Amino acid sequence: MPGPLEGIRVLDLSQVVTGPLATQVLAEQGAEVIKVEPPSGELIRLTGPDHVFGLFANCNRGKRCLSVDLTHRDGVELLLDLAATCDVFVENFRPGVTERLGLGYTEVRSRRADIVYCSISGFGPDGPYSDRPVLDPVIQAICGMVSGQSSMQYPFPDLIRTLVADKGTAYIAAQAITAALFARQRNHTGQLLEIPMLDASLAWFWPDGMSDLTHTDTTMAPVRACDRYQILDTLDGQIVYFIATDRQMRGMWKALKRPDMLKQPELCKIRSISTDPELAATASEAITNGVACLSTAEVVECLNAEGIPSGPVLQRNEVFDDPQVVHNNAVVYWEHPIGGAMRGPRPPVRFKETPAVFHAEVATTGRHTDEILRELRYDNDRIAELRQAGTVTVAVRYA
Repeated sequence: MPGPLEGIRVLDLSQVVTGPLATQVLAEQGAEVIKVEPPSGELIRLTGPDHVFGLFANCNRGKRCLSVDLTHRDGVELLLDLAATCDVFVENFRPGVTERLGLGYTEVRSRRADIVYCSISGFGPDGPYSDRPVLDPVIQAICGMVSGQSSMQYPFPDLIRTLVADKGTAYIAAQAITAALFARQRNHTGQLLEIPMLDASLAWFWPDGMSDLTHTDTTMAPVRACDRYQILDTLDGQIVYFIATDRQMRGMWKALKRPDMLKQPELCKIRSISTDPELAATASEAITNGVACLSTAEVVECLNAEGIPSGPVLQRNEVFDDPQVVHNNAVVYWEHPIGGAMRGPRPPVRFKETPAVFHAEVATTGRHTDEILRELRYDNDRIAELRQAGTVTVAVRYA
């Protein structure tokens, strides 16, 4: 059965993570995605650590690859011809670059009036930071995510050690594109989508990360005297738990066999512990010491029996053998001609009538160039001319 976006065609000029991951989501949901790269290959194919092919593969599976030199006017015309056949156009250059190339919204819309044009940037199309270079950790810092990592147990700020701003923006972009396609179906009009990583990341972080600052009247803001979720050492590893209710607070004392704590009403109330540093320190010490006397399996079993969300802190290479991960078939395994044995996450949404598809293909730079040009009715002589001029190329670069 076709995916929910079957029949949608996407022209993807984006690089690295935000745009490529967004369009990969669309590809998994049935869209045809054409990835445009310079002759040397996309940036992430060329630089980075040893796992760089893994990063490229994780954001570009299932796309057809076209290699075009956009410093050539013929290359720009080629993309405008191609845009006329597409429903969606995605780019994440710095503000002003696509306009200088002749591939801005106005130019593309002149070829396809109902195009959904998605422009992803670091800080937005204008403003005091708009021309600055930006990568994920910078956005984390400015949005307050870094300072938000501190806790009573670890009272210092730190980065989130994954590209959380990039990936959050990517999923927001994918959702926005499908919303714009739905709007187009109703009113037959395309539109420009401008998605600053700063705005997307702040919106993603806000619900809980800024909950205590949501009230502008600071007298109403709760005091964070303790953290109700923690990483704690056990006899043989570590666990994470989260206490959200008074019932769960009492459950913690039952699980740790601390009837003395159950007899103290203030130590069984989340609000009291959350606002009183002395009570918070007493509770935290008791929980830390109690958990340290038990194995990871014992703690998880006891806490879950009391209705307290908890789980072991798995090493990354242990995730693949987790019973629920295995049961859900959450990881797909395949063989790649260059990358060898590989694995990746199955599309997380289970569409019952229009299933998403995991694409194991990761194309070389320009792998589908000739094929795409012929679909545009470029004949062999014209393709040869473009190759001779260096406007298009077919390379054999995976990483």
